[in-house]
Amino acid sequence: MTVSEKAVSVAPFGVIADHPRNCDMVIQSIPGCRLRSTLSANKPIVDSKTGETRIPLDQARHFSMLPTIPGMELHVNPSKLTYTVVDPLYDDEDMCDRILKVLNRQGGVKLEKVRGAEPRKGQLDVHRMKTLCREILHWKAEGAFKIAKGMFPSMEDIEELPGDFLLNPGSVVHNTQPQFEKDWDDWIAKLNSSGG
Repeated sequence: MTVSEKAVSVAPFGVIADHPRNCDMVIQSIPGCRLRSTLSANKPIVDSKTGETRIPLDQARHFSMLPTIPGMELHVNPSKLTYTVVDPLYDDEDMCDRILKVLNRQGGVKLEKVRGAEPRKGQLDVHRMKTLCREILHWKAEGAFKIAKGMFPSMEDIEELPGDFLLNPGSVVHNTQPQFEKDWDDWIAKLNSSGG
């Protein structure tokens, strides 16, 4: 199922996972989607108490010998309701060999091979695509995504996409909550009026 081109205000775009703390990112709007961030010993963070910029000691210690490892990419096409997850390590044997040598030199378990994740493609419904675009924008605000292709959409353009925002896109268990955010207030009012 695709959406009419003129009904979609968000052009296709791609992002690179680059979380400030080198951590994986779980994308709730795509079931089972976990992106490896760019891994680097030189990522400065801002101390929330002092406002000073610093590089955490544990980060410098864990990643100092490794080359900067590129983050996974997420490409979305809202008009076709499709997404693609790409790992730059998947076809980069040279980088994988460099990583393997460092890891095996550090001791512990000896690895035979390092390989990136296979590309993953999928299709979403209009609600999940709209919610995904907003989720990407929220991650961007935290400094966790950089643009890989195209440009970040505006919140106004995302709101114009067909569909409604999902209330809890990452839920994997049945619950009695409404499916959409727009129904939350009515649901709460009904709970309160029934003494729930």
